[in-house]
Amino acid sequence: MAWRTIVRRPPRIDKFSQGAQNRRTRTMQTTDSLEALVKPIPILQWLVVTVLCAHVVTSPSLAESDGAVLFVLVLLIGNGAGLYGLPRILSAKTFVTVLVIADTLLVPATLYATGSFRSDLFVMYFGIIMIAGAAGNLKRAMALTAVACTGYVGLGAFEAMTGHEQGPLGTYLLRIPFFLIMTLFYGAMAEYAQLERQHKERLARDVLHDELTGLPNRRYLMETLVRKLDESKRFNLPLSCAAIDLDNFKDVNDTYGHHIGDLVLKDYSSLLALESRGYDMAGRLGGDEYVWILPRVGKDDAIVACERLQESVERHLFGTKKTTFHLTTSIGLTTYLPGTGPHPSPAQVLKAADLALYTAKREGRNRVCHLPLVGPVTAEPDPKPGGRSQDRES
Repeated sequence: MAWRTIVRRPPRIDKFSQGAQNRRTRTMQTTDSLEALVKPIPILQWLVVTVLCAHVVTSPSLAESDGAVLFVLVLLIGNGAGLYGLPRILSAKTFVTVLVIADTLLVPATLYATGSFRSDLFVMYFGIIMIAGAAGNLKRAMALTAVACTGYVGLGAFEAMTGHEQGPLGTYLLRIPFFLIMTLFYGAMAEYAQLERQHKERLARDVLHDELTGLPNRRYLMETLVRKLDESKRFNLPLSCAAIDLDNFKDVNDTYGHHIGDLVLKDYSSLLALESRGYDMAGRLGGDEYVWILPRVGKDDAIVACERLQESVERHLFGTKKTTFHLTTSIGLTTYLPGTGPHPSPAQVLKAADLALYTAKREGRNRVCHLPLVGPVTAEPDPKPGGRSQDRES
């Protein structure tokens, strides 16, 4: 089993704990961004309806009939009722979804009523939806639209100079704001959907991670331990589990205050995360209590890994630039070997690791103690605690 070599690290290790703070900041920023996108939705919707009304009024097929006035009235009244009535009965997410569906149906209906169903305007409309969806956010959608509008204007100018037949100038010019407003609307909706998805993913992650340190929390640890025990049994591979805590951590809080205690926990979590392999799971149960799940690792390799963590903690300078101090850690370790007894539950594994941790504390702290996991957790701790740590005094 290859474990990374430990090197001396700077007095503060903030990368891992800073990641937890960054995740909280990003979650708050995403929430603010969602709210910022929801607020202008009524304005965007009114712009869409305004462009559609202008298209109806300038349409040759409806311009001289009462149908144009009736159509415009229906658009305006229906839009007002929807914008100010639906939010009272629907959530923000559902309201945005209903609005997108309504506009996706309303625009083709308007184009059909004005005789533009087979025109290039209809093709442009669905091109807008494709652009907004591909862009994923408002800025990229508007950039792509600017390029498309430039090309459209250039094509129109070329046709005018070469004598190609064109429709009324007003109808032609109306297509530019139509293109821009529709892209603005669908680009904003695409960005809203993307931000909402990111927000959900971050919330789901936050539920499974400790707020202070960013490490997996008790719930995530227990779920992982269940899965890793099943994998261990299925593939007949060992699994080790360590219960860990800092020695005399209460004295740190009493002497330096809880702020320094939080910094210690962040640094310690960073050290533990750095010593973990890619498929390990190291998490915080609460306070200064941690669990380290080591899949595919037997007793000897697990002891070596825990001693490396122990050495790393001993060398590390905790505290601040003005106040630094050294700490030690005690580790209780147990190993599950498939076929040597009944399949244990996560609670039994943690109980065995806790008993080993209690023994390490009782024998003087700052050591690794291993307790075999054989059937019910009644075995005595290994008479040889992990490696050189067995003879240390606190």
